[in-house]
Amino acid sequence: MLETVLGFLSDHSKELGAAGGLVAVLLFIWAILKWPFKRDRPTQLAPETIDQITPPQAKDGPALTVAEFIRLRRDLKADLEQDLAEADDAEKSQLRARIAELESQIANPDAALAEARKRIADLEALLDREANHIGGDRIAEAKAALEQGDYSLADEIFAEIEARNELAVQETARAAHGRGEVAEAEVRWHDAYSHYKRASELHETFDHLTAYARMTWRLAKGTEAISVQEQLVEWAKSEHGDDSAEYATQLNNLAGLVQAQGRYEEAERLYCTALEIGRATLGEGHPAYATRLGNLAGVVENQGRHAEAETLYRQALEIGRATIGEGHPNYATHLNNLAGVLIKLDRAAEARPLLEQALAIFRATLPADHPHIAAVEGRLKALPED
Repeated sequence: MLETVLGFLSDHSKELGAAGGLVAVLLFIWAILKWPFKRDRPTQLAPETIDQITPPQAKDGPALTVAEFIRLRRDLKADLEQDLAEADDAEKSQLRARIAELESQIANPDAALAEARKRIADLEALLDREANHIGGDRIAEAKAALEQGDYSLADEIFAEIEARNELAVQETARAAHGRGEVAEAEVRWHDAYSHYKRASELHETFDHLTAYARMTWRLAKGTEAISVQEQLVEWAKSEHGDDSAEYATQLNNLAGLVQAQGRYEEAERLYCTALEIGRATLGEGHPAYATRLGNLAGVVENQGRHAEAETLYRQALEIGRATIGEGHPNYATHLNNLAGVLIKLDRAAEARPLLEQALAIFRATLPADHPHIAAVEGRLKALPED
């Protein structure tokens, strides 16, 4: 390039005047030297293009500061102290513990503030995942509030998401319960157990828990069965009260599971409570009351109190005769139970006609291969000859 310039100057120097030529030469050299470093003028972009290349903006509010964090902790402490002044004794210890925690955070804010900032970052990340469903403006507003230590908008958004997804969860739970019913109908008990358990975990309802409990009992899952049944007891108590027929039913069922594990004293207490509630709700002339008498008699018998068990079994038998009649299989069960304790009391002669009557009822009302029939036949064969 320099050689070209010099050649150009040599060819045209004769045409330039002394002064004017010198100025022209200097201007020309300046233009040539400037040329490699010349910058283009800025290109005018459409607004939408500018939006695409604009770097992300900083968050609306500053990060939570120590001073703001302490102020928020003090405000919350003041609210709790007001609650404490109006709380009952049961709540005061918990409120005092929360106030003490706030005082600790105010006195030494560094660790608590670091934890709060991390929590805010985690919440912002969760909010970002929902931007398409909630809307960018609401997400940005909630994040800006979080930066100031205000969690309320984020909580509203999460509550909305939770409510929206709850319907889908409930639908999935109902489908799992339906699959459990299908499996139970096909006597696939392990499959039914798995489906019912999943339904209960997804959406805990009384029906889901009841089905789950039933399968734990059928599969002899003792500890698990008791745990699920205890949930049913609490559910019945919460929904219907501890003096309700439903509560008594669930107590009675729990007693049976506890009895099966050999915890006879505990089972007896549960049976007695269920019986007392049944007396008040069903009345002593109800067949379910007779069944509970028989249950109580059974656990009393387990503990070797045979004479006491006999009395209870006879009471159950009389109620059964008056309510369901002597041709009902449940009446046959009462007969068999009474016969069993009479045998233990060395009164086999009294037990024989009861067993014969029970066997006749079972044969008339149950399938020929029913285990009740075989049980009574075996008991009759084991009786000593008169």
